[in-house]
Amino acid sequence: MEDKGPRVADYFVVAGLTDTSKLLDHEMSRMETKAGGPKAPITDIAVIDRTLGECVPEGYTSIELTPNGLQANLNHGSLTSNELYICYKREKGKAPLTDIGVIYDGKERLIAGCEIIQATPYGHCANVNNSSTNTSRIFITYRRAPIIRPQNSLAVTDICVIIASKGEIPPHTFCKVDKNLNCGMITLG
Repeated sequence: MEDKGPRVADYFVVAGLTDTSKLLDHEMSRMETKAGGPKAPITDIAVIDRTLGECVPEGYTSIELTPNGLQANLNHGSLTSNELYICYKREKGKAPLTDIGVIYDGKERLIAGCEIIQATPYGHCANVNNSSTNTSRIFITYRRAPIIRPQNSLAVTDICVIIASKGEIPPHTFCKVDKNLNCGMITLG
């Protein structure tokens, strides 16, 4: 084989879906938004408790499934804990969220600028720890962008719940919040 100078690639692969493959719901929505432009940033999040009969608040969207099609219940696998789901809202004219996290109540300090979701929109405790004891409370946190911000500032545009014990990993470009929501048997020091 003779050298013909610099090349971008020697080989390429065409990869795609098979005849029986189907796109995940969140992939379908991504494809729809690509045609219409980028997704609007997420401006609010909430935790709802389905066990107590809470429904998705008006204007919010609930994350129902994980990437592999499992229920996105934050207390997945626990027989005695309530079913908790994350909901989000996109609202024009409101500063977007720039960060979402998890805090172990009483064991960590809240990062400056962050807020804790301590209650559901219906006033119930938003503790996402699936332990039956109430000694280890865990809450979702968020940070909002300042009202005046650069045009190219980062914002949260999508949220995904994964169940790592089932081998799920975050989709490409997602940042994993590497915290366990089941801390009933773990002592943090």
